[in-house]
Amino acid sequence: MTMHLQLIDRAAAPSLPFPRGWYALADSQDVARGEVKPVTAFGRNLVVFRTDDGEAHVTNAYCPHLGAHIGHGGTIVGKNVRCPFHGWEFEGKTGVCVKAAHGDAVPLRAELQRWHVDEQDGLIMVWLHEQGGAPDWRVRPQPDFELTWSPWRKRVWEFEARIQDVAENDADVSHSPVMHYITDEMPELEMETEGPICDWKMKMVANRAAFGLPDLPRLWDLLRVPKRMPARIEVRRSGFSLGLIRQWSTLPGGFELRSQTFVTTTPIDASHVRVVARHRVKPTPLGPLTKLVLDKYAELFDSTFEEDIKIWKHKVYRMRPMASKSDWSVLKLRKWARQFYGEGVYEDALRREDEMRSAGTLP
Repeated sequence: MTMHLQLIDRAAAPSLPFPRGWYALADSQDVARGEVKPVTAFGRNLVVFRTDDGEAHVTNAYCPHLGAHIGHGGTIVGKNVRCPFHGWEFEGKTGVCVKAAHGDAVPLRAELQRWHVDEQDGLIMVWLHEQGGAPDWRVRPQPDFELTWSPWRKRVWEFEARIQDVAENDADVSHSPVMHYITDEMPELEMETEGPICDWKMKMVANRAAFGLPDLPRLWDLLRVPKRMPARIEVRRSGFSLGLIRQWSTLPGGFELRSQTFVTTTPIDASHVRVVARHRVKPTPLGPLTKLVLDKYAELFDSTFEEDIKIWKHKVYRMRPMASKSDWSVLKLRKWARQFYGEGVYEDALRREDEMRSAGTLP
């Protein structure tokens, strides 16, 4: 007798929609006055542009006239964006069409859907709400952004993952000593939440390379820099998209090593994300050493992050994980995160997973 087992793809696992909140679409410095740029996010084609008055705007990409993509060939005319196909112009502030071709009357309701935009901390961000609701919170200015440090070092990834997995990673401290070289021990962790902000503070014993120090063992032995040093890390997550990681450690002699990484995560579609990491370090007394420390720190962070990507690309999201004691921080983060979904959405995903588990069809 031959048994035919049902093949269950991991995509069948219950999932959550895109969380409500602010998402970065571009760095401010990458969109100059008069520029129009295409971007894909949330499964949609959008355009980011800056009008002559310096204001940044985001609209849906396709012209309501005959469907041209305004991000490919569109231009700025004063405070308007101009379609490359027939020259129709749309006001950046409202998305309303203010000029049709050849002096024709503008049809009623001819407009580009405009997104709520906020520009802060060097980012052009849009507000996502599944029903088109207006923003109910604003991103607070990031701490320590006024410091005069090294230039930011930027890295971009696009890969298969759900934004929930990426956002939970920083709170999942139990995987660090298993997967990563940064530390061999579980960090001590404290978490506090306030509205859309989740802050956590970590104390850990980190390996020397985690601070961007190059592999110069004789020099560090001469300077009595130990292979493993106490470190303090603070992470601020603003909704699901924005995360600022700040790190401190003090070397023998009182020299302080400090670094920052500012990470933005934006869904491209239901199963892919775009992650941008920006790194900088506190200057050392020597310019070349500062550059070397930044190079090494960025290299280590990026390689560590790519170790996580390999896991995310092949995992499923468990609504009810078989959690142990060391997973308390992930569970607390999930409780905080429920505010970013519509009424009943989270509970429905839990119910569907329970039903699939009972039926034996859960991946």
